[in-house]
Amino acid sequence: MTILPIRLTNDETVVPLSRIAVIDLEASSLGSNTFPTEIGWAILHDDGTVTSGACLIRPTARWTMYSNAWSPASERMTGISQEMLDRDGLPPREAVERFLEGVGDRDLYSDEVDFDRHWLTMLFDAAGVSLGETTLGDLNQFMQRAGLTPKFDEPPRHRAEADARRLALALCRR
Repeated sequence: MTILPIRLTNDETVVPLSRIAVIDLEASSLGSNTFPTEIGWAILHDDGTVTSGACLIRPTARWTMYSNAWSPASERMTGISQEMLDRDGLPPREAVERFLEGVGDRDLYSDEVDFDRHWLTMLFDAAGVSLGETTLGDLNQFMQRAGLTPKFDEPPRHRAEADARRLALALCRR
């Protein structure tokens, strides 16, 4: 099945779905000293398929120096423990490299832009990599401008790859 490009309302902009990467980040808490624990992405293809990936992020010492940096509630919600991050998490530089390899030069979108931009910036800073011209678009505003009402088959799982895939697939169901 071929998926048609999305035409945005109020102008003549046409966006091929293959230009879009939906991203999601999970974090240690929602407090002021939070840090990213997982980054996930989903790539839309013009034929309606989605490819995706994710990686856990091993925290830097600077991220964990505050006692309120870790929330047991966030751990319960995501299922991501400190032990998992220590054992399976990639150092920030490797996580950024895997992420950039996965998304390529696509336009990045998130449904929680303020949170995800903050955590993406933290991750890139810790990796010593510049975000450069990289911007993070608001997926909710994008869908509104396109006149799309997302249809979800399942609730959020609070795991980065699954939630990015869920959002990407919603763009295909219109």
